[in-house]
Amino acid sequence: MVKKNGFIICLPLILNLFVYCNPIIAAFSPSDSNENEQHRIQELKQRLDNLEPPEPTTILDSPFPFEQVAEVNFPTDVIPIAEVLKKQTKIPFKVIKSDPSYVRPIYDKHWHSTYWGGRWSYIPSRIHFALHRIFPFYAIGLSAELNFQGDVGIAFPTSTNETNLDLYIVVFQTNITDVRTLGNQIVVVGTPKRTGVEVISIKTADIQPSNKEKFLLVQLVTKGADELDYSFISYQPPDFWLKQKQKLNER
Repeated sequence: MVKKNGFIICLPLILNLFVYCNPIIAAFSPSDSNENEQHRIQELKQRLDNLEPPEPTTILDSPFPFEQVAEVNFPTDVIPIAEVLKKQTKIPFKVIKSDPSYVRPIYDKHWHSTYWGGRWSYIPSRIHFALHRIFPFYAIGLSAELNFQGDVGIAFPTSTNETNLDLYIVVFQTNITDVRTLGNQIVVVGTPKRTGVEVISIKTADIQPSNKEKFLLVQLVTKGADELDYSFISYQPPDFWLKQKQKLNER
């Protein structure tokens, strides 16, 4: 009788143990293991796609579509830098950020392929930004602002004015002394340094392009008229935000 009662007591325990262990056994089943492995393979493949081109290739110009069409939209009336400096073409600028001791990092943690889905991890892009020291930018859209500040590795405040648009210019390793403009050129004058970063803003109302359909050529130069670097950006009118607001109201 004792043995029978013991069997009756043990049977529910064995059944409960089987029910409890079954999910654990299933968790280590070959099918789930294969599924996890495939997921990991896809994740690594995506990270690799974010790091390099799909095929071995040589990129001589910018990896960005915007700058690949720069030659077509290049200003046709480029004026020698020395001539721009001689003329009374100074425009006011505002210093948004200044860090004289800033050192550009070789690598930033935000550029890792696991950060934000590899948003800033593409190697050709990283090399492109490392080759330049001047970067013009309009704070038009949160996504564009996030991308730009992540690429240059510098955060700075921006503002919005419906009728007085700002053009921001990030400059590395240069002490900016003045800004001049003539035609489709913006010439940022400064003294080269080994360290430092400055972010300035100018008003697009102070720029009078000779051809608004062409890009602006933004040049970083020395007082002796030697070009240190250059970049391109489209011209946007002072009332850019007002026009955007009007378009939304018309919908």
